[in-house]
Amino acid sequence: MVFGISMSVFAQVEEPSWLDADIRNAYYPQDNYYTGFAEVAVTQSETREKAMNKAKQRAIAELSDRVRVTVNTQKRSADISYMGTDVEERIYSKFTSLVQTTSQTEVVGSKVDSYYSPQEAMAYAFAYVSKNELKNYYQNQISFYLNQVESSLATAAELADKGYKMKARSECMAVVDAFAAIAYAQDLLTAIDGSVTDAVLQQSRSGRLRNELVQNIVDLENSIYVFLECSEMVNGQSVVHIADRLPGMLTEQGCGCNFTDIKEEADYVIKVNARLSRCQDAPDNIVFCYANATVSVLNTSTQKTLMPKISETKGGWTQRNRANATEEAFNELAEKIVEAVVPLIKN
Repeated sequence: MVFGISMSVFAQVEEPSWLDADIRNAYYPQDNYYTGFAEVAVTQSETREKAMNKAKQRAIAELSDRVRVTVNTQKRSADISYMGTDVEERIYSKFTSLVQTTSQTEVVGSKVDSYYSPQEAMAYAFAYVSKNELKNYYQNQISFYLNQVESSLATAAELADKGYKMKARSECMAVVDAFAAIAYAQDLLTAIDGSVTDAVLQQSRSGRLRNELVQNIVDLENSIYVFLECSEMVNGQSVVHIADRLPGMLTEQGCGCNFTDIKEEADYVIKVNARLSRCQDAPDNIVFCYANATVSVLNTSTQKTLMPKISETKGGWTQRNRANATEEAFNELAEKIVEAVVPLIKN
């Protein structure tokens, strides 16, 4: 009879060298690393798994605290006294708040080693991050966020040129947070390397973009907001010939207005009901189409509504192309509407 004998083999985990403080300091010197160390005892109320997790969290927290203390003792990019409008003060206050919040988060790129000693029933954790790795990471972050800001400002400018200044303002406000990340990255780089240059920090570029952002928001807030309702009908069918063009045309004619998609935010509500009235064939294979519109302009402050008279417009086209003749009639109608509406808004 053959008996099978099973044996349990326990692998002995070697004690890591970083448990020794002298070795930690030798391999991870403070000039080159931020570190954190923690130990948690395993008790009846503290399982091994919980103790290990708690040790890791404490080690990371200690590392983060050291980074935060270092940054706070250096110059603070957001702690600058700004004098200006309420909008500027509100934006820069948010810069400061977000920099403080960002500095309390876990340090990017940090690594954590852990070890459990069965003899001592103790969980250990060691967190560390290379200052050089942090420098490279945050230099890239500055470029990334500044590129994001430039892209958003370009988009905002396009929206503003088309008259959609409420959307342009939202585009600007969306990147306010980016400047908090930029300010924190600049402060951290300064804390790590006291000789870091303004070129590396991109101070000039960030300052220029920040001032441009603030001025854009101020300009966009000091404007008249318009909500536009436009209905266009051709032979009983809903079409779009002028609705997309009217905001830009009104802006080009100096209405000084911004367009919003939220009716309750508007200073003026403009309603346009445009329609094709008829088409008529003419000699030489030409067709003429006619369009008219009713327009109302509501001042939401006074609750007064004005209804300017819009004369009928005509569009002609060869080959009796009614589609092109209709579009031409609507284009001329749009010009008539703009001519009638702009004085009502500017007054």
